[in-house]
Amino acid sequence: MMIQHFIAKETFTHQIECFCPGNIHSTTLTINKMDILEVREQSFTFHNGWFVQAIINNHGCFYIALEDLDQYFYQGRLITTIDLELNLNYLQLQIDKALEKRDEELFLKSTKQLKESNALKMQIEHFINNEVGNYYSQ
Repeated sequence: MMIQHFIAKETFTHQIECFCPGNIHSTTLTINKMDILEVREQSFTFHNGWFVQAIINNHGCFYIALEDLDQYFYQGRLITTIDLELNLNYLQLQIDKALEKRDEELFLKSTKQLKESNALKMQIEHFINNEVGNYYSQ
């Protein structure tokens, strides 16, 4: 599996499941806005289904159900670099439309979202560039 990067668009909590008897290691993990989630290897268990290994900001490692990861993505809590690019293009189009129509409300809303999306893009690009730089410097 290829390494996939996601960035959190908002802060949310994730229930980490434990498969030990009694779920003694179950805990809640807070994923903060701008955290980078690096998804690596997949594994399958007959009783629990598909899980992927995830690393947050090159520090904490945990397993997340593929179903949960998909849910966070479709809810808009996590976004990929490609989806960020598409969102930036869409928002720029919205700004252009707002300027044409002289729609101040749409302009202000779209520029605010564009600034937030640009900040997410800069954060994930910085992370990925540092990661590639660290890989080649070894």
